[in-house]
Amino acid sequence: MAKPKQIKVALTNRGQDVETPWAVDLGPASGPSGSRKVRLINVPFMHAKPTWGDTIVVSPVDDGLPTWDRDGVPWPKIGSRIADDGGRWAMIVDYAPHRNAAAVFEDIARTCAEHDVVCERAWGPRNGEPGRAYLAVSPDLTDHDVMTSLREAQLACELIQIHPESQHRAAAKPATRVNAKPAAAKPAAKTAAKPTAKPAKPATYPARKAPPKRAARSSTKSRAKRR
Repeated sequence: MAKPKQIKVALTNRGQDVETPWAVDLGPASGPSGSRKVRLINVPFMHAKPTWGDTIVVSPVDDGLPTWDRDGVPWPKIGSRIADDGGRWAMIVDYAPHRNAAAVFEDIARTCAEHDVVCERAWGPRNGEPGRAYLAVSPDLTDHDVMTSLREAQLACELIQIHPESQHRAAAKPATRVNAKPAAAKPAAKTAAKPTAKPAKPATYPARKAPPKRAARSSTKSRAKRR
C-alpha cells in the first residue's frame, strides 16, 4: 500500500496570520482548478482551527503553496471553512524545565500521546522564559483533564496553562483592579440631629467583578520553524 503523500500547505486569513503546516494529500476537491482536499498533520500555532486531524480544501495561488483561507469568517462559523472536522481543539501550555529542556519536552509529548493528545513545540525555554507547547486535544477531554494528567506524570518542570484560561485560576483572582487607589473619604455633611430617627443602614453595592482576561489569540503567537 502506497504511503500517503505529504505536502506543505499554507493557512491564512485574507493574507494575515500565514503559517505552513504539513498535511496529507487526499486528492482533488471541488473549487478552483487544482484544489486539493488535505488532512492536517501539524498543530497550527496561529490558527486554533483548523488543527491536527481536520480536513480542509486548499487551492493553488500564484507563487505560493496550496492555500486555505479563513476569509474573515467569524469564529462561531469557522466550521463552514472545514471540510471534515476531526473534533480536536487547541490548547496552549507553557513549561519551565528544572533540567534538560529537550528531555523535558520529550516527556511532555510522551505523556500527551498516552492520553491521545497531540503535542508540538512552538519554542523552547530561552532567556529565563518558559517554553511553549501547542496541543490538539481530543473532544472527550477537558483542559482540566489534560493538566491533571500532565501533573500526575510528575514531569521535571512547572506547567502553566495559557489557553483556554483555567477556570480554577480565574476564580482565585481578587475582584479588584491592579494598582487601583482607594477613593479619598469625603467629610460627612453636617445635619441637624433627630433623636427619634432610626440609624440609617449602610449602603451596599454589588462586588466589582474583575474585567475578563482576553483569551490568547492565535494571531499573536510566534511562528515556529516546522520540521
